[in-house]
Amino acid sequence: KNPGWENPYKAAGAVKIRPGINNPLGTRWIGFKEDPRGEFGIHGTDSPQSVGKLSSHGCVRMRVPDAEQVFDLVEMGTPVEVTYQTVHLSQ
Repeated sequence: KNPGWENPYKAAGAVKIRPGINNPLGTRWIGFKEDPRGEFGIHGTDSPQSVGKLSSHGCVRMRVPDAEQVFDLVEMGTPVEVTYQTVHLSQ
């Protein structure tokens, strides 16, 4: 709950944002993968118009109330599988 955030594209410690209204992670963080490129997870966002768009550092963005609901439903160690599939919609 109420995570801090550090910019993954800057030197460690260069850009840190404390929990609060300006935090791009919103109020919840569910980490599911860590590798040499960084840690990836599911989180809320202070920019709801970015949900569903390619505008993150590799995480899955959700509206804050939705991320809070999912956070309350999962337990530590819950397996997560992320699948990227493109869909073409037309009229």
